[in-house]
Amino acid sequence: MKIFISADMEGVTGVVHRDQLVPEGKTYERARKLMTADINAAITGALREAPDAQFIVCDGHGVMRNILLEDLHEAAQLVIGPASPENKPLCQSQGCDETCDVGLFTGYHSRSGTPGGLLSHTWVGSTVCNFRINGEIVGEAALNASVLGHWNIPVAMVSGAHELEAEARATLPEGFVFVGTKQTYGFTAALCLPPARTKKLLEDGAAEAIRRFKQGKLKPHKPKLPVTMEVETYRREMTEKACRVPGMERTGERSFATTANSTLEAATRMWTAVCRAQDEEPGWLK
Repeated sequence: MKIFISADMEGVTGVVHRDQLVPEGKTYERARKLMTADINAAITGALREAPDAQFIVCDGHGVMRNILLEDLHEAAQLVIGPASPENKPLCQSQGCDETCDVGLFTGYHSRSGTPGGLLSHTWVGSTVCNFRINGEIVGEAALNASVLGHWNIPVAMVSGAHELEAEARATLPEGFVFVGTKQTYGFTAALCLPPARTKKLLEDGAAEAIRRFKQGKLKPHKPKLPVTMEVETYRREMTEKACRVPGMERTGERSFATTANSTLEAATRMWTAVCRAQDEEPGWLK
């Protein structure tokens, strides 16, 4: 069995503040260890049900050089490197393909606009106000699940702060396991479980997730085709730049969309457009 793990950082054990999310932050190095530990816990749990499983882990946060390779479980390989369209056109789903069987999402967060959501945003917080798939506002969980769905790969587990659960259950096919790492108080505060607790929760959650997959209880997320993905930006200048990407259509003063015959094609094109929407190439793309 081949298991794909898309790993973000905002929903990781103990992470609550932007200071933990960027290399310049004073507590960033500690957050890197916490992120790696959460992934290792998920791998350890999955191996209970699939002892011979192989893992592809995509570092899907910020500079995308966060996970400590030297501390990563030996059953895994790691996709490292900034998510420029030329580098990683699938962004947080890079490394997944038709050879994978099932997906796990660790350290995920709620979408942009979530009331009181912990570090909530969608893809690029400074740019994306709303992201829609076929008219439905979604977050990164549903967005990446739709990419995996291109290959009929279901998402078996999602982990993150408690408010993400309602969003995930509303936008993903039923049956997946949700593992809560903390109880959100506000954008930069939460009641956090210590690593000793979340380690067990993630191990047990991943084991149950793979058990459900093997029992045939999970379905891939497959939006109706042709699929339309639309982004609403915070400024009209962002939309103007994004619309220079071939295949983009302006749908409003601050919005643009693309329609494709696969979620893979639509997501790849949309990530390119969102990257082009930046005023200048940000550090996390370099």
